[in-house]
Amino acid sequence: MLKVSCLFVLLCGLLVPSSAQQIPPEVSSQITDALTQGLLDGNFLSLLNAINLEGLLNTILDQVTGLLNILVGPLLGPSDAEIKLQDARLLQLSLEFSPDSKGIDIWIPLELSVYLKLLILEPLTLYVRTDIRVQLQLESDEDGKYRLAFGHCSLLPRAIELQSGNPLSLPVNAVLGTIENALGNFITEDLGAELCPTLNSLVSNLDLQLVNNLINLILDRANVDLSV
Repeated sequence: MLKVSCLFVLLCGLLVPSSAQQIPPEVSSQITDALTQGLLDGNFLSLLNAINLEGLLNTILDQVTGLLNILVGPLLGPSDAEIKLQDARLLQLSLEFSPDSKGIDIWIPLELSVYLKLLILEPLTLYVRTDIRVQLQLESDEDGKYRLAFGHCSLLPRAIELQSGNPLSLPVNAVLGTIENALGNFITEDLGAELCPTLNSLVSNLDLQLVNNLINLILDRANVDLSV
């Protein structure tokens, strides 16, 4: 039987993209505080806890079982496999202007560990750092009124590192790259598909004054004549 579980802990930290074109701090803090409060209210963490990891585990098993059979001989079935996410930390959110100056990027950094027990391999713990990037785009209607629209949302893995103080066995060395690739694909595709709709809802419910402040910042940066 596959064993799949999630355990998450919230912790504030700091991670700001190095190339960021920063929003004025007083506006940025208002927006990030509002979004962080929305995450702290439980919706985001509840969604994380409900994410199904069986697909990820099955993918890893499918990709490594053949190689492990060659290296160490016939293996037992998937009942000897287990995966769980643990020690997740939500770091401090940040804002920046989009490179084209036509929108705002929200950066939501996460850190977590992935525990993996895979067939005959010793248990592995992989440390994961990833950024969620939410793009807010400026749009105008036929009357020339501006609004912020939820644009592209993506998860960008920054690092996937094995936590081990001991030399790796030959089987682990042989399959580690495959495991890391599968985990990276899961973060980019499946995890993004689970988290982005919730973030869309949070952004859509931002205070109207905060939204207007962002619109004015984008217009100022794009040198749009506010009197038009």
